[in-house]
Amino acid sequence: MGIAYDPTKPAANDKPANDQPIMQTNFASIKTLIDVDHVDFSNAQYGQHNQVTFATISPPNPPTPPVTPPQLFTNTQDGAGNNLPAGLAQLFFYSGDASHSKNQYTSSNNGSVILTGGIILKWGTASGVTNGSTVNFVSAFPNNCFGVQVTLNIASSLVGIGINGFNQTDFTFRSIQFNGSAASGVPITYVAIGN
Repeated sequence: MGIAYDPTKPAANDKPANDQPIMQTNFASIKTLIDVDHVDFSNAQYGQHNQVTFATISPPNPPTPPVTPPQLFTNTQDGAGNNLPAGLAQLFFYSGDASHSKNQYTSSNNGSVILTGGIILKWGTASGVTNGSTVNFVSAFPNNCFGVQVTLNIASSLVGIGINGFNQTDFTFRSIQFNGSAASGVPITYVAIGN
């Protein structure tokens, strides 16, 4: 249920006295709207937010990327339409960058999400990776990749795994076995952070 508001008042040809009761209702409704999450009119910090409360829309209705200007919204489904655990709404951010907005949230094994503040988190899997293999991110970072963490997905006799180079689009996987030889094809997962 909404609040009372008549956008036709004041009307051009009406006497103010006739429209006054409806105008007072409109002003009261505007105040009711402003008072949600905002500092009220009587405070020196009027117009600023105390907090931000997002509506729970059913069915979920996120914006279609690319979105200009960027938008924050809540949703109870991931980008593939799957319900989030326990139906808990999560906060999402769509930027004007279509390549990242469309990958804002996902429940797949390879994905990317823009966190509040513009930090981008990417994750993925790769199989049959050998020493020196290049592993591509699900999508390129638009500006910088700050770091990559790699995990081996099998029990192995490997002494060490890691990377020896990364950029906006990929990283180079490195591995060595107990006997000093390079590992043959192995499955890995990775997490990368950038902007």
